[in-house]
Amino acid sequence: MKKLWDDKYIKIAILAIITISVSYLLIMLIGQSGAFLKGLLAFISWILGVVVPLILGLIFAYILLPVVNLFDNLLNKVPIIKKKPGLCRGISIFATFFTFFFIIFMLLSLVISTITSNIHFISLEDLNMMAKYISIQSTNLYNEIRDTLGRFDIVIPTLDALIASLRQQISSIDGKKGTDIAAVFGTGLLGAFNIVKNFVVQFFFAVIFSVYFLFDTKGMSAYWSRVFHALLGDKAYKVFKICLSDLDTCFTGYIRGQLADAIIMAVLVTVVFSIARIPYAALIGIATGIGNLIPYVGPVVAYGMTVICCLLKGEFKLIIIGIILVFIIQTIDGNIINPRLLSSSIDVHPVLVIVALLFGGAIGGLLGMLLAVPVAAFLNIQFERFIKYREEKSKSV
Repeated sequence: MKKLWDDKYIKIAILAIITISVSYLLIMLIGQSGAFLKGLLAFISWILGVVVPLILGLIFAYILLPVVNLFDNLLNKVPIIKKKPGLCRGISIFATFFTFFFIIFMLLSLVISTITSNIHFISLEDLNMMAKYISIQSTNLYNEIRDTLGRFDIVIPTLDALIASLRQQISSIDGKKGTDIAAVFGTGLLGAFNIVKNFVVQFFFAVIFSVYFLFDTKGMSAYWSRVFHALLGDKAYKVFKICLSDLDTCFTGYIRGQLADAIIMAVLVTVVFSIARIPYAALIGIATGIGNLIPYVGPVVAYGMTVICCLLKGEFKLIIIGIILVFIIQTIDGNIINPRLLSSSIDVHPVLVIVALLFGGAIGGLLGMLLAVPVAAFLNIQFERFIKYREEKSKSV
């Protein structure tokens, strides 16, 4: 007796049913896309809230590890402390964090003392004053640029107009176009408070995580080495270890050096420009420090902002003084500070640096430009290894 249903047709029917069911589910999801996206974003936000402190802790530990090891090596020379490795490591971690916060404290005190022309240590009131000072300088600079451009019939919106536009956008996003300004302001204030609160909480837990990571660096390194060795096998693990070593070589000196260089340049420019009475000294210093995170950008920002700020004030003599000061500071940074802070292992051709910055900016913005050079250095090392491998292979044939 012949089968009514062949196995081939049964498979086709099952596939058709599955296709229709999946299509129906997709249509339902699209119809409920708003609720689905909100749920997805809430889940991602929750995951980030858990993961971000852990990632920040790893970054802090990675940046501070050489300093901890330095203190550890020094303390190991003391016979009494050497007998207790846990105590030695704990003191090293405490000394590292104390040194870090003390340096930041002294740098801020130096900036505040220069601005107020009164030598004293920084306090919470001084931090509040400095924040207001920078805010007022930013507002004044924006208004002066707007007034200057207005003389050439170039109109840009006022700060009040920008804030009003932002409030309107917030209202339209929430779907409450009729919401009054007070409610929007309250919502924005509450949102700002939540952002600050979340930052403080995440920073606190990140510091705790970094302390644990720094305390048990050798144990964690040995454990994860065993894990990757077991998962990858001997040959793949050897390649993985070489790549990891290259990544550490490229990123270690560069990232730590660039961050330290940015802080030093921001403080140095702010202090020197404040003494020379260059207008908007704090803003120029902060912008120069941020610009110095990216190769070749710091000097352009420093010269450009110095000229613009002095022109807005009509201080033509200060333009020459400012340019000379920027030249001296950048010369000291380029020949003394930066080479000592950066790792000598980062050897990338200037053309490759520019290309890497363009790609990094297009892909990841400011963060992409910051990471572009060490990534380019890593890829350059891998390319050189590949060329060397091919040359040796061709010789052996």
